[in-house]
Amino acid sequence: MSVKVTESYVNYSPPLDYSAIAKRLLATVPEKYLSGLDSVVLCNLSGQPRRLRTGTLPRLGRRIKREQVAGLYHGAWRGQNAWIQVFVDQINMPPRAFRWIRPLSDLFFGEVLYHELGHHAHTIRREYRETEDVAENWRVRFSVNHLRQSYWLLYGVLRLAANLRRAILRLSNRNSTSATPTA
Repeated sequence: MSVKVTESYVNYSPPLDYSAIAKRLLATVPEKYLSGLDSVVLCNLSGQPRRLRTGTLPRLGRRIKREQVAGLYHGAWRGQNAWIQVFVDQINMPPRAFRWIRPLSDLFFGEVLYHELGHHAHTIRREYRETEDVAENWRVRFSVNHLRQSYWLLYGVLRLAANLRRAILRLSNRNSTSATPTA
């Protein structure tokens, strides 16, 4: 089973091949989390009708403006499968000089796609916490999995750097507490 990736732009030409990025990101997601997901639609928010661009959405107990949203998860409803809508013009991508670095583009775009996919994973594997928190946890899981599978050498280097940083901070905290004079 594969998830369709559809592009639907209105008066907009994307600066990157978002379809290829989305397919690359979805390829590393375990199949069980894609079941029941029909498609990922890539579009631009500026091309949406006014009634869909204005208004607010609930998030973490408060309301946010629709114009600040980079993606939406549409759950299964009335016999239709679930689908994800990603507004590519709302995604904060790296500066033009760094867009050629594939892991950076994957991580920036994956931040939105994997968050919305986290909402879908939440319907498959229920957790009884705030839905946005669960989606963020799934985003991190899917991102780490993508880095591990697609950029295994980079993942190893980043993991080593994180462990070194943690060890250095632990040593500096130990030295600063022992060097503190007591009165």
